[in-house]
Order: sequence, then structure tokens, then C-alpha cells
Amino acid sequence: MMATPAQWARGYARQARADFQSWQAIESDEIVRPCHRMLFLQMACEKLCKARLIEAGTPPEAVQTSHGYVANPLPIVIRAQLEFMGQDLRAKAGLLTFTRHIAAEIEIMNPAVDRNGQRPDNCEYPWVDRAQNLHSPLDWAFSPLQLLLGRFGPTFVKVLGLAIDRALEELQ
Repeated sequence: MMATPAQWARGYARQARADFQSWQAIESDEIVRPCHRMLFLQMACEKLCKARLIEAGTPPEAVQTSHGYVANPLPIVIRAQLEFMGQDLRAKAGLLTFTRHIAAEIEIMNPAVDRNGQRPDNCEYPWVDRAQNLHSPLDWAFSPLQLLLGRFGPTFVKVLGLAIDRALEELQ
């Protein structure tokens, strides 16, 4: 028997929670390299977005062929979570702007997404820049990591966790 879209959506939501919990466990551990910390955050966001896209009617096979599923859907998912929480969206305009910015940065952390060669940096594999210099994720400072330390970072993380939990509850 073939898995249903609902089963796929729940599977992605479950994995998003596991990735997010892994990120939470290591995000402040100085021994864990930033690239590894950001890998779990990127994966949690991507899987949450895929779960919600499938729930909304996107065929599971359509989201299995790409990793570019964070920049556009994540702000919508976070906005929906804020609405669900009864938040005044006008009062959360700064958080929503921040979410659009960090979502684009998180999507780029995937090695399969490089903005047409403009951003080859990623949190998983070494890459070569335009000057043919080899870079390792181990030596890279990831802007989302710095963004999370700013004004809207902690609120974004909290709402992201709530959005993952809600997805799991709704996809049972």
C-alpha cells in the first residue's frame, strides 16, 4: 500500500520536530561547530515547510526533488502560527520582516541552493568561490546564526517551535 499525502505530511512534521530538538540540544554548545548547528535548523525549517505544503495539496513527490522550500513557505507558516496565537500582525511586522530575511538565508544554507552561483556557501559541503578558493563550512560564519542572536531571533525560534508542534497536532 502506497503512503498517503497525509502520512507524508506527518512524516515530514515528525522529522522537523526531531531536527528542531536536535538543534535546540546543540545550538548553544560551543564545541559543536556553527555549520552543524545550522544544518539542523535548516533541515527543521525545510521539513516543516514541506509538511505544510503537502497538507495544502502539493503532491509529496513534488517536494522530494528540491531543497528550495524555505524562503517562500516559511514566512507564511510563521504568519499562520502568529494568527493562530491571536497575535496582532501589524504589531508583529518586524518579526515578519525578520522571518522573510532569515528564511531566505536558511534556504541558502542547503548545498543544493546557491542563488545561481552568487551564494555557494552552505552548511554541509566544501565549495569553491568565484576566485577558485576552496572554503569549508567549518570555517564559515553563518549569517542566520548571528541573526538569531538579534532582536527578533528568540521570538522567531519560539514561534518556529510552536509551528512545528501545531503541525504535528493537526496532522495526526
